[in-house]
Amino acid sequence: MKDLKKTNPGIHKQFRLQNVIKNTAILILAVVAFNSNLYSQSLTQTVRGKVYDNTTQETLPFATIMVQNTDPLIGAITNGEGDFILQNVTVGRIDIRVDMLGYDSYVINELLVISGKELVLNIGLQQSNTELNEVVVRVSKESPLNSMTSLSARQFTVEETQRYAGGLDDPARLVSSFAGVASPSVGSSGISVRGNNPAGLLWRIEGVEVPNPNHFADLTIAGGGMLTAISSQMMGNSDFFTGAFPAEYGNASSGVFDIKLNSGNSSKRQYTLQAGLLGTDFATQGPFVKGKNATYNMNYRYSTMALVAPVLPDDAGVLKYQDISFKTNFPTKKSGTFSFWGIGALDGVDMVAIDSTDWKTNTDRDNSQTSLNMFATGFSHKISVNSSAFLNSTISASGNGVSFREQRLDFNLQPRPQSKAENQLYRVAIQSNISKRFGTKHSNKTGFNFQYLSYNLDIQQSLSEGTPLVQLANQKGNSGLLQVYTQSKINVLPKLTLNLGLNTQYFLLNDNLSIEPRVGIKYDLNDSHKFAFAYGVNSRIEQLPVYFTEASGSHPNKDLEFMKSSQYVFSYAAKLSDKMRFTVEPYFQKLNNVPVAPDGYISTLNNDNALFFSEILCSDGTGRNIGIDFTLERFLHKGFYYMLTASFYDSKYTAADGIERNTRYNKNYVFNIVAGKEWNIGKNKNKILGVNARCNYLGGNRIEPVDQELSVQRKKVVYGETVGNLAFEEKFADIPVFSFAISYRKNKPGYSSVWSLQILNATKSQEFADNYYNFKTGGIDTKYEGIMIPNISYKIEF
Repeated sequence: MKDLKKTNPGIHKQFRLQNVIKNTAILILAVVAFNSNLYSQSLTQTVRGKVYDNTTQETLPFATIMVQNTDPLIGAITNGEGDFILQNVTVGRIDIRVDMLGYDSYVINELLVISGKELVLNIGLQQSNTELNEVVVRVSKESPLNSMTSLSARQFTVEETQRYAGGLDDPARLVSSFAGVASPSVGSSGISVRGNNPAGLLWRIEGVEVPNPNHFADLTIAGGGMLTAISSQMMGNSDFFTGAFPAEYGNASSGVFDIKLNSGNSSKRQYTLQAGLLGTDFATQGPFVKGKNATYNMNYRYSTMALVAPVLPDDAGVLKYQDISFKTNFPTKKSGTFSFWGIGALDGVDMVAIDSTDWKTNTDRDNSQTSLNMFATGFSHKISVNSSAFLNSTISASGNGVSFREQRLDFNLQPRPQSKAENQLYRVAIQSNISKRFGTKHSNKTGFNFQYLSYNLDIQQSLSEGTPLVQLANQKGNSGLLQVYTQSKINVLPKLTLNLGLNTQYFLLNDNLSIEPRVGIKYDLNDSHKFAFAYGVNSRIEQLPVYFTEASGSHPNKDLEFMKSSQYVFSYAAKLSDKMRFTVEPYFQKLNNVPVAPDGYISTLNNDNALFFSEILCSDGTGRNIGIDFTLERFLHKGFYYMLTASFYDSKYTAADGIERNTRYNKNYVFNIVAGKEWNIGKNKNKILGVNARCNYLGGNRIEPVDQELSVQRKKVVYGETVGNLAFEEKFADIPVFSFAISYRKNKPGYSSVWSLQILNATKSQEFADNYYNFKTGGIDTKYEGIMIPNISYKIEF
């Protein structure tokens, strides 16, 4: 029989077409079958990272890393550079354990693995203080990153800032749930630690002191702000201290926020896009060149309200802000690691006078333009000197400033200049420290920090309505602050650890010297009960313009001494189970050399205005803070967590007149309940629904008295004591603040997405906002506000 395909071209084409259709059909079925199989399986992701010695920063080869409760077991061993890779880890929550001979085991619980991004970990191990046959498990949430800490410290994770209700992805609002911390205002992210002024907090980024890194910082409350300028996309795990901290932390009188930045993934480029009511973000990270170790990480954010401002009314008072943060990392084979990092923020708000028929106060008649800026940047170098020593050096520059203009409409609706203010603060610093291990019992960190400080202040104001602006202050000043410190960790016995340190500060402006000892003792009775005691002297200089306050051609505040806070703290921690702990910390703080007015109640302890504070002061005040903090916490396990905290405290100061008064921030008590639940849902459990709630119950703010007679006479609020009216004696009503957050995460091959709804102060609890002169009634009225902050957002990571 003849071959029909050869004799008939049409039949030949038909056969070829049939083969193509057949092969295409088989291919489509195969693809469909493959994808069906792919979607029917659990999604996986890569977890990678580095293991190193927490003291010397030396990388640790041959450490074992295991994902617990996996079958078959997923594990890896670090290579010669301390790097590890865990492949095919199922998305969701995992527990990782790291073991290394001679080091405490390290367990990280409930890490979130998502399909859109590789999980990158940097794990520092502590050298063991036990016999070889003993096992010590260090749980990351219980222990701060700084190994020379005895108590009053807490490590927090980036994932917690995103999960906790009322946190708004803001570390400052997150820690307001911790024991010993109170927020002075619902609308502010200020942090009052154990009754201290928020301005006494030390902010550090990458080991460098920086200005308050919040949008609209110090605008309503000194030391506070509205929203963090550090994106959660940039932050790594960080430490927060509420007292008696190690010697390396100088120039701090209340607490310390020690923030680390994420260096980025060295293996692949990853991206994050997020849009919400509060802001729109773009983040990217990865290697500069694939296959090389140099990395970058960058985030840019812009206010959503600023984007839609053109369609909003002129009197909407739109808050405009933007920020950028970045970190680059350049490891070398022999010359150590170089890194360049930075953060910057620009803020602005324009206010327009309301309709004249609704005027009650002078502020109703005002037009104002406010702009703020903040920046910090540093160039760092880290290198292992030898197997037991590590050198870390940084050159940095930072600054912050505010520009304010105000015009007041007269009763003919004509604008008149009312006030003008410019304030710029700058800091250039060089610092270096060396960490050294002297055998298995003793490790030490010694270093110095020199800061060149400068400021430029220009304040003009109309002394009476309609008159030209008068110069109230036009000052420039500069000085230097030198810090030298050393601190040691000594393993006295297997269960007894001693932390000893000394910080010395020298203020070049007035040759003021402060020698500040720090001592901490930790004793582990057993694996479930731990005791600790710490003593430390802490101090912080005032803002530079305070020292250059002018009076009759002189600077009476120039010789102010360091205000010193001697802190005594005891701690008892009980491990109730593997997932639950209870902590109690009583404390006492003795304050000396408190800056106060020569007469009256004025003190920097109560200052809530960083721009217009120009009082004449002396260092004759004293004070004391006494209290006790309780924490009961169940760590996230099987999708559920909660934390209950209670703080009882009393914060007092004695002015130069010998009268003891409450401080402005003496709320007396704060209670917090935080809880949340996660559910893995969907056919293959690749989706996560999270519900989180928080209740903060805060004692009322203290009332600063108003001199009613003088205020009516001057037609503006004048604060001051009168007969039988002691400053801060009375309180406003207590404030319950309810917040909640709901999130829905979808994991898909190659990307993940999250819908989130967060509401701070959902019930609009009212709090004191301001006192004002009501020119309609001719009296002084009090204004209350109930600020609710909602944020709905969508994020995609790939």
